[in-house]
Amino acid sequence: MNEASRRAPEEGETGAGHARGVAEVPAIDGLRGIAALLVLFFHCWVFLDPPLGGGALRALVAAGELGVDFFFVISGFVLFLPVVLRDGQFGDVRAYALRRVARIVPAYYLSLVVQGLAVRWLTGFPIPFASRGGWLVFGAHLLFLQHELPASLARAAGFWGNVVGFGVNGVVWSLSIEALFYVTLPLVAGRFFRRPVAALLLAVATSLAWRAFALSVPGVLTDAPSAAPGPPRLLLQYPSFFAHFAFGMCGALLYVRAARSPAPVRRLRWLLAAQPVVLAALAATMIAHGRNLTGASIDYGYRLADILPALAFALLLTLASIAPRGVLGALTWPRMRWLGDVSYGVFLWHLPLVLLVRRHTTLLHEKSDLSFVVLCAIVLPASLLLGWLSRRYVEEPIIGWARRRTRR
Repeated sequence: MNEASRRAPEEGETGAGHARGVAEVPAIDGLRGIAALLVLFFHCWVFLDPPLGGGALRALVAAGELGVDFFFVISGFVLFLPVVLRDGQFGDVRAYALRRVARIVPAYYLSLVVQGLAVRWLTGFPIPFASRGGWLVFGAHLLFLQHELPASLARAAGFWGNVVGFGVNGVVWSLSIEALFYVTLPLVAGRFFRRPVAALLLAVATSLAWRAFALSVPGVLTDAPSAAPGPPRLLLQYPSFFAHFAFGMCGALLYVRAARSPAPVRRLRWLLAAQPVVLAALAATMIAHGRNLTGASIDYGYRLADILPALAFALLLTLASIAPRGVLGALTWPRMRWLGDVSYGVFLWHLPLVLLVRRHTTLLHEKSDLSFVVLCAIVLPASLLLGWLSRRYVEEPIIGWARRRTRR
């Protein structure tokens, strides 16, 4: 693993040599990897619906969809960290934009082309390049607007597949949310740094208000009629996740303040003692979310169930960054950090692999625990391999080039 993957400011340099020690947050890599695995196991579960005993284990696996929410929290922490280290100064916006593009665009574009060509083979839908509507959908993906494009508009132009990810890789809806955060962060970072409490409260209030609005109006942004029922896409737009990003940003503030004021041994002991408590809180909120997911209707209370796990995850991330020992020490192990390195590729490629196994083998049966284990046993190593190939041959070379260019 090269030096570029050893530091959290892969998403943004600190701009000060003395701050680089503080900028090293090894636990973030492990948490990235865990978030990616949660999403992977969730998709293996959702396509088969195995009972898994019908208790806490089933709820925990179902809550794996929260891995996407945890990625939002991590982005808030990591991208705001350089701003905190510069005492509220954002730095060169052009360099920031180049690093962001280098980090997510090449691997994402490669996956779009390959998966777009494989649509008919994996789903039976027409490939996006066969109609004007398909090209419209493909262009929306290139602009990170796939989650905002109304399906009715794509169908009117002649595209009859699922819009987001062409029906092959629906998880890319979250990249629209990430891209919007990247764009808005330079506009709000300085204000957030100066008044973090007010900014946090405003972000949470806005998220709650948007969710109430989204549940009270007709669904103007919907998927294809054949799609499985779920929350309206309007509910999952960027304002719903302001709180997630704000939680991560506050975590970066707390981490830097703790790092700049040497903590007494007694405080460190308290931090280590708090780790299992917060970990238990995260598990409890995830299980509660998973039970809601498998048994509740789409209502306001249901959609609030992801905010509490996001808050618990942000607390866990902050504790792991301040005191990377104790229960959370495993996050800094080399294998866990490697998992974080390949997590983006795992995220981009695991769902097409699930479809491949389901559509072109006879190994799986719905509502079978054994089939769930078999599917995970196939998809997990294959996703890790593709994640490593993506990191080694696509992401690292371009990230390194962007870093060298912005340092000049």
